[in-house]
Amino acid sequence: MMVFKRKQIVVLSLVLMFVVAGYLQHSYNKNGVSQRDPDYMPIADLDDESTSLGEALYVGDPLIPEDDAENNLESNKVLQASKEASDFFAQAKMDKDMSRARDKETLGEISNDMNVSEEQRNMAYEKMMSLIDNSDKEMRIETLIKNRGFSDVVVLFGEDGNVDIVVKAPSISSVDVAQISEIVSRQAGVDISDIHVTHKF
Repeated sequence: MMVFKRKQIVVLSLVLMFVVAGYLQHSYNKNGVSQRDPDYMPIADLDDESTSLGEALYVGDPLIPEDDAENNLESNKVLQASKEASDFFAQAKMDKDMSRARDKETLGEISNDMNVSEEQRNMAYEKMMSLIDNSDKEMRIETLIKNRGFSDVVVLFGEDGNVDIVVKAPSISSVDVAQISEIVSRQAGVDISDIHVTHKF
């Protein structure tokens, strides 16, 4: 009795699949082409002079005009560039944080090591405090620059006193550079000539 029920289920499943296939075929016209395809032309209607069987033809998407396709290509390039820029900013911040943590740990060990001379311990402590101070300045500067409308920014203090700023923007005007430089100079006490602003997008 159980085998008989399984056979019924299999037969019912096959009938159901035929009904679905029939419905899908019905939703297409008799030539098997979607009803909404305005560019459909049966092979018999092709002009022998313009096209021959077996010849390769470029078939674009009839639903997307060529101008839109070009715009889509440009927007894809912008999205790709924006993704690369986002990856750059994320990686730069992660590298900076890892480097800072490693430097702080090393300097902390040196400043607490009694086997090292007092002068070296003091230098390590001062350098560690300088790293903490620069980290605080970078955070404040990044916050103020983002407040100006930039979606992302990385600020890097160099050993030589230079400050490099990279903002996420397709372009940057001289007014933006001046405003960013003023923020950095005010917050970090750095001369304008030592501030270098670039953009990435």
